[in-house]
Amino acid sequence: MNSGGVNMVENEIPDVYIDQMRVTIGVFGVNVTFALSEPHPTASGAPKPEDKVRVRMSLEHAKVVAMLLRKQLKQYEEDSGTKIAIPARVYSGLGVAEEDWGI
Repeated sequence: MNSGGVNMVENEIPDVYIDQMRVTIGVFGVNVTFALSEPHPTASGAPKPEDKVRVRMSLEHAKVVAMLLRKQLKQYEEDSGTKIAIPARVYSGLGVAEEDWGI
């Protein structure tokens, strides 16, 4: 058993693909639930994503993870000469602006 309370065989790391996430922040930490959309949603209502994994960490750790992920993605863009394009509707749907990337 690892320190996170999960029974795992050595070198057995879950490998998942996700296309959605929910973030909850409290005074003691951050919870990020990663989910996968239904492949063929029905017209009977809003599609319900399937939760795949939940990651919990301290506020400090979450801030460092965000900083390092941003740094790595910006380095990728620089090294590859490619801008990772995000559609305008995604920015507006998330309540962020393209300029937020340059902060």
